[in-house]
Amino acid sequence: MARDIVVFKNVYYSYPREKSWALEDINFSIAEGEFLAVMGENGAGKTTFCRLFNGIIPHSSGGRLLGTVVIDGESTIEKSVPYLAGKVGMVLDDPDAQMFTSTARSEVAFGPENLLLPPPEIEQRVRMALSAVGLSGFEDRSTATLSGGEKQRLAIAAALALNGKILVLDEPLCRLDPDGAAEVMSVLKNIREKYQITVVMAAHESAMMAEFADRVCVLKNGRIAACDTAEKIFAESDLLDENGIQPAVFSGFYRRQGDDDAEISALFTEESNILTGRDAKTQAVSLTNFSFSYVKDSPSFENINLSIADNDFAAIIGRNGCGKTTLLKNITGLLRPRSGDIFIRGRNTRELSVSDISKEAGFVMQNPDTQLFTDSVYNEVAFALKNFGLSKTEIRRRVEEAVCTVGLKDMDAFPHALSRAERTLTVLACVLAMGCKIIIFDEVDVGQDYRGSLKIMNIARELHSKGYTIIFVTHNMRLVCEYAKRLIKMEKCGIIMDRKRKDSV
Repeated sequence: MARDIVVFKNVYYSYPREKSWALEDINFSIAEGEFLAVMGENGAGKTTFCRLFNGIIPHSSGGRLLGTVVIDGESTIEKSVPYLAGKVGMVLDDPDAQMFTSTARSEVAFGPENLLLPPPEIEQRVRMALSAVGLSGFEDRSTATLSGGEKQRLAIAAALALNGKILVLDEPLCRLDPDGAAEVMSVLKNIREKYQITVVMAAHESAMMAEFADRVCVLKNGRIAACDTAEKIFAESDLLDENGIQPAVFSGFYRRQGDDDAEISALFTEESNILTGRDAKTQAVSLTNFSFSYVKDSPSFENINLSIADNDFAAIIGRNGCGKTTLLKNITGLLRPRSGDIFIRGRNTRELSVSDISKEAGFVMQNPDTQLFTDSVYNEVAFALKNFGLSKTEIRRRVEEAVCTVGLKDMDAFPHALSRAERTLTVLACVLAMGCKIIIFDEVDVGQDYRGSLKIMNIARELHSKGYTIIFVTHNMRLVCEYAKRLIKMEKCGIIMDRKRKDSV
């Protein structure tokens, strides 16, 4: 029987200046070589839990920690973060936040170099780690040129190079397309089998956790609500519902987007005339011979013709790096076409400022925190309206109407203290208050828990029923099947599929 490599005894933790416990009465252990999934709603304590393993809590974060966390026989209270890094590798949800250097080799070597290991040993560890994650031959590749899945694998390699026995991953799949996520899970499966590494992963992706995890620990309000085998946890429908966890059987997230499966074929049928372009004046959004490139003579898109009709509900899918966000940024004026034209309700965006476009097409970005910067929900929603020179009475009317539409309760709340779903809804309220009838969502389900994703998409559906045009980018095929009236699939340099739902034709 495998020994316990992690033991939590009566663990309580609160952040600095917080009176309530972020984690409370945590008692359990993890066997060596085990795969433990940590699940629960946003705010349940998953990230806080992950930060206990390598001593970030409490050594770097401060706060108050009671009880003991024992890693491979040693208390984290008595050891430093650098010391524990040799035992526990940490992988974050955003691999870009962990990239320090310019090439794959130097990225993986970064940790061992800081341990002052001899160069031959560093080189051996780099080769081993890159080979383990399937990146042999990538040594001299620029990290900037890697796909999302490749970057996440590189982050795992950098953690493996420290020769730790435990790998902790905090939502590493949330930004990846289905193929990239499958890549990462395959790598984890292989390194567990080869190196007997213990894996702890915080995740929302039920289907993957049901397939790969030995046990699932469900957190709710900082406490352990349940901890059992994956089979037993996912068989408890009431437990899943109470904790906002998507049933594994209905996940659909990891259906590979290249698969023309029966469900997609049954829901969406071919529309031969959508890609030919229509009269721009009758469309919400129309692209005519659109081309764009970040680098001269290296096109990202070439001669795209696409129209989105008024009151359409269109999903855009495609692998990481295919240009989905780039397309949205061109539509909203944040980027400008190299050639061709984009029309918003018949008006050429070449003749419009970003401010003008924003009154017609509202852009809700993947990370709501990049769009929030004031001290209250009211001031956030009112900010652009004040710049438009509207009266105080009109501003208040618009703000109250928009906040009511998205279901936010407290207009005095500090935006960054809200849940992720509520922060996204605050951004949505901002664009609604501006009078936008075209709403564009860029992977707003990323980092959301199950309930948060459904809440946002249900509001989008309600807006669509009132005549709004909805465009949303996602990797979650379940959301596509549940909400979209149209499915557009992209690959690099273009659109390869455009279908309408049978019941919307």
